[in-house]
Amino acid sequence: MEEGFMMEKIKNNPKVSVIIPTIGRESLIRTLESVLNQTYQNLEIIITDDTEEGKAEPLIERYLTDPRIKYVINTKYKHGPSGNRNNGLDNITGEYFTMVDDDDIIMPNAIEELLNVAIKGNYSIVFANCVDNIEGKFTGLHYGKDEEVSWVDVLCGRYEGEYFVIIKTSILENNRFCDECWGGEGILWLRLWKKVGVGFYLHKALKVYSIDNQDRVTFQCIEKAKRTYLNYVLFLKEFEEDFKNYCPKSFIRLSLIGIYFSALAGEYKQAFKLCIASVKVCPKLFFIPILWTLFCIILPKSFVIQFYEKYSKRFKKVLKQFLFGGRSK
Repeated sequence: MEEGFMMEKIKNNPKVSVIIPTIGRESLIRTLESVLNQTYQNLEIIITDDTEEGKAEPLIERYLTDPRIKYVINTKYKHGPSGNRNNGLDNITGEYFTMVDDDDIIMPNAIEELLNVAIKGNYSIVFANCVDNIEGKFTGLHYGKDEEVSWVDVLCGRYEGEYFVIIKTSILENNRFCDECWGGEGILWLRLWKKVGVGFYLHKALKVYSIDNQDRVTFQCIEKAKRTYLNYVLFLKEFEEDFKNYCPKSFIRLSLIGIYFSALAGEYKQAFKLCIASVKVCPKLFFIPILWTLFCIILPKSFVIQFYEKYSKRFKKVLKQFLFGGRSK
């Protein structure tokens, strides 16, 4: 993409709503300042606090004189990352919106870069890569270039990982995250991708993604297994036919994770349901979900967790190479 494309003045100066979900961590200040210091300034900044006591308010009190900042406490939805994000979505008035977790930092030009591409190319979803805060490595899969991305690319795992995304608010309508789930943004995001059909990937790192904070949602998935397994159950149920038509092997890969968390939650019947669904979607590989289900259910939970935690990265890499031939960067 030519640099002139990126630097062209943004037409109509649309408002962008930036949702910052928080549980009152001190890192919120750095996150907020990274948003306030954007080169693009027509912003609405919604800080949504998931603590009943309003833990974040004392941290940001001195910033609340900025009329762009809106501080709201989540009293409507079930506490957790999904419900708190919904609380932010309910309060947006911008033509576009994005989200930044309260321990991440966005680059000064992040919103301007994505908004320029969205308006110039008439895209409703535009996203760029991130780097982690430890080694500075890309956190999302990529192919080394700017490119259009179809919703099938997203469905089938061609783009997976952590990205910084801007979305046109009009496509959101009344769609929200499932607040019964722990994390699990995929259902809503893929629903929006399917609606628009195509978006755009910008091959730049526009956010620093924190991977070492022990309060991160991903680090609490085992503790919240009864809400985590639901992510996979609902996701695979809603898009089962799409997986069957476009990438049945991806269904198996995700179902294995769902089976794992179902077993940890004691939802053995659900684990078997995911196993059976996988066999139906991709019968040639029936042995993979069957063996994995038996492993997760028969062996002691402590052993299964230890095995998964120790070998999950290697296991996922080997599984992906087996299923897809290691095609992703």
